[in-house]
Amino acid sequence: MLCMCAWPALGLPSKPLDGYFKEIWTTREGLPHNLIHGIAQTQDGYLWFATWEGVVRYNGIDFRLFDQHAVPELRDSGVLVLRLARDGGLLLGTASGGVVRYHAERWSVWPGAEAMPQDQVIDLVEGRDGELWVGTHSRGVLRIDSSGVITPFGVDAGLPSHSVLKMLQAEDGTIWIATMGGLARYSGGRFVAQGAAQGLPPGQAFSVVSAPDGRIHVGMEQGVWRQDGERFAPLALDMPPSNVTRMRVEADGTLWLGTVTGLYRHSPRYGLERIGTANGLPNEQISALWLDRENSLWVGTNGGLLRLRDAPFTTFGVQDGLPNAYVRSVLADTSGMLWIATSDGLGWLHDGRFGAAGSRDGLPGDSLLSLARARAGGVWIGSYSHGAVRWDGRVRRHLDSRGGLTGNQVRALLETGDGTLWVGTSRGLNRVDAQGVRHYTVAQGMPNDFIIALHEDRHGALWVGTSNGLARIEGEDVRAYSLHDFGANNVFGLHETDDGTLWLATNQGLIRRRDGDMRLIGIKQGLPVAKIFQVLEDSEGGFWLTSNRGMLRVTRHDLDAVADGRQSDMEVEWFDEGDGLASAQNNGNSGPAAWRAADGKLWFATAGGLAMTESGRIHELTRTPPPVMIEEVRVDDRPTPLQAELRLPPGTRKLELHFAGLSYLIPRKIRYRYRLDGFDPDWVERGSLRFAQYTNLEPGDYVFRVSAAHPNGGWSTEEARIALQVQPRLMQRSDFRLGLAALALLALYGFYRWRVHALQAVKRQLSMQVEERTHDLRVQAEAFGRQAREDALTGLMNRRAFDEALAREFDSAVREGAPLTLVIADLDHFKRINDEYSHIVGDAALRVVADTIRAHAGKRVPAARWGGEEFALLFPGLAHEDVLAHCERLRQAVAAIDTSGFAPGFSMSISMGVAERVGLTHHEKLINRADALLYEAKRSGRNRVCG
Repeated sequence: MLCMCAWPALGLPSKPLDGYFKEIWTTREGLPHNLIHGIAQTQDGYLWFATWEGVVRYNGIDFRLFDQHAVPELRDSGVLVLRLARDGGLLLGTASGGVVRYHAERWSVWPGAEAMPQDQVIDLVEGRDGELWVGTHSRGVLRIDSSGVITPFGVDAGLPSHSVLKMLQAEDGTIWIATMGGLARYSGGRFVAQGAAQGLPPGQAFSVVSAPDGRIHVGMEQGVWRQDGERFAPLALDMPPSNVTRMRVEADGTLWLGTVTGLYRHSPRYGLERIGTANGLPNEQISALWLDRENSLWVGTNGGLLRLRDAPFTTFGVQDGLPNAYVRSVLADTSGMLWIATSDGLGWLHDGRFGAAGSRDGLPGDSLLSLARARAGGVWIGSYSHGAVRWDGRVRRHLDSRGGLTGNQVRALLETGDGTLWVGTSRGLNRVDAQGVRHYTVAQGMPNDFIIALHEDRHGALWVGTSNGLARIEGEDVRAYSLHDFGANNVFGLHETDDGTLWLATNQGLIRRRDGDMRLIGIKQGLPVAKIFQVLEDSEGGFWLTSNRGMLRVTRHDLDAVADGRQSDMEVEWFDEGDGLASAQNNGNSGPAAWRAADGKLWFATAGGLAMTESGRIHELTRTPPPVMIEEVRVDDRPTPLQAELRLPPGTRKLELHFAGLSYLIPRKIRYRYRLDGFDPDWVERGSLRFAQYTNLEPGDYVFRVSAAHPNGGWSTEEARIALQVQPRLMQRSDFRLGLAALALLALYGFYRWRVHALQAVKRQLSMQVEERTHDLRVQAEAFGRQAREDALTGLMNRRAFDEALAREFDSAVREGAPLTLVIADLDHFKRINDEYSHIVGDAALRVVADTIRAHAGKRVPAARWGGEEFALLFPGLAHEDVLAHCERLRQAVAAIDTSGFAPGFSMSISMGVAERVGLTHHEKLINRADALLYEAKRSGRNRVCG
């Protein structure tokens, strides 16, 4: 099973400001406008953003827009302020006046707000007594009491200006107003300006917030002033003069300051720091700040949305002091110094600071490929075309082809316990010791001359990874091991565990060598990628595997169990750019390209910098399961308003339920499971798919439940649920059937009494009529049965019927030891048809594809519409290779479909995951395996068969 990978809201963890992972959203990513006026997170977990084009709700994947057309209660689509309401809902103020509230999927105008004058609503405060304070652009403050009566407050009521910029109700109930003319507080029925007498300078007050200790902070034109008793005092922040438009104060005194010149943070540990457009901010005018429940800081600007968060990985690059971001090798020496080989020089990390050296310091001027510890001090460095050097601040020794090496491209280095230096080049292996240089090439028994990896085992033997297999050198003995039985050749990395097992990172997956026996763990065994570069083992029993598509983490227990045949699949955590990596491309083909330091930190050489993680921290992110919400219900492809209980009309053919887990850390990796009580016998796990589909449900009462989980985390105990009642047709209603039966009995009884004296011929005629009626009822019952087991659109089996067939065939195959193959297929880019043509055209496309599948499947191969644009086929008793060939013919047939009659210009294609039963004990595991292979087909470019 593949898992694509929250702490309490106490502020972001302490690290340098530029060390947080940054993500940006603009109109390109789905925002309706790039200026973010306000941000809020409601109790249900949704994030909301106020823009000129409406308010948008975000679930971590999709933005849903609520503008004037979708919400008639809004006077204007320009939403300028968002505030959380005391009932857990949301308050909105617009550019044309008026206040709208949102609660439990309902929109309404705030009582009395319909009488507000037409002016921009700048801020809102819901008072403790049920009143609403409205700050406006040019009419001062309006108070709407609980009965809807509006009371205006302007300059004549003590405000320094009619133009309000920010408002706050403090813990003691005091209302504070920041205006274009300064700060004011509400006391005794009127506002009292706060000025020189209270220690404040003249000028605009842009923002006002309350710190955790209750003290008021005011953002002014020249910085921040903090309340001290009845007066205010300026904070010494050493920051350049700038309008402080937004603020947030943490419990430890850390200040987040949004200004017109960027985002600042002033903290006790790091002092004053700044982020601008040069280091990740989309625009330097800050318009909103919000810390969500998972400790991510959301920053609204005039040019887009920024999020700062702690991530599993931290990536270091040129901005941190590395000579180049393309890192080829990383290694720590015995003193704890971390050495980093890049494509343009050497870097190192010591006591938290990076250093760098290059050709001006005597190092080779080309790309540095490999590293090794040097017993005499410093580090051995291998280069692309200038051999190897030992360097400790300056070059102490230089080895190249002129000194006897087989080549100058040095991809692997190792100094063994006896002081021998091994140098692996693209033209052979070299042993350098007091006797000189000795060569090991194909002529001496090596499998290949291109040397990639070196490892000395516990017995002193040397293991060598090459581009065409593995070698072992012990004394004078050289032995080569072919990996061709596994389809592998490149050995990129070697790792030895505490029991002496050797693990090989190869181009076909991970190979375990134990007691002379080799076992492959590749894509068929559950890895999502084939090419593995390095293997690291953490302190928690996890193996980290690097690849061109990110890092994978698998437990050593699962790897052993799969290799031994005790398990058929394994949990794999997958980390990529969404987890803090500047690039998911790990480097290999020289090394070491990953390293576990003595303090437990794991370091990785990537194409985007030096990546680091701490295995103990990884699962802190998955400690709390995400809440889950049902977002949409579609009945026969039409959206239906969400309610706690839904009644589905008679004759409903298709039911779709869409849901989302509301976590924003790794939203695309959230796992889902659902169950329809009254239909599903158990939970259905569907990975990261966010919808469920049912067809031709029988009349009755059902409850749909869904829960979510982070990768390798527990399922949420708080499920989203909705009650469903499928209404019967007239002929399906029990009272109608009973009445019909009673009438039939009465008629038969009367007929019998009237005809009791009739001739035997009449009796025979009556018997024939009874038989005809019985036959009609049987035909009708069979029609109902077909409807419950057949997809109405395509005529193929529906999911329920196919699941029964799968369970039956699986049990039979297990008993008889017969082959069984499941194919899950998915139409590529099908959403384009619905979006660019219509749902009617989409239905036509599904019918054409279903006809193609039916023609290729024949009568002996069960075929079904699995859900949406997914199909499933079951091949009992057929060899796996024959199924693959069959699927390839089907793929070609789908690609050849002529769409000019219903979708001109659209090319049909299909991706298929083909899973065989071998090694599995339950049909659900076969579904999971087919799902994973379908996912691999999609990731590999679509329009292909993966099996």
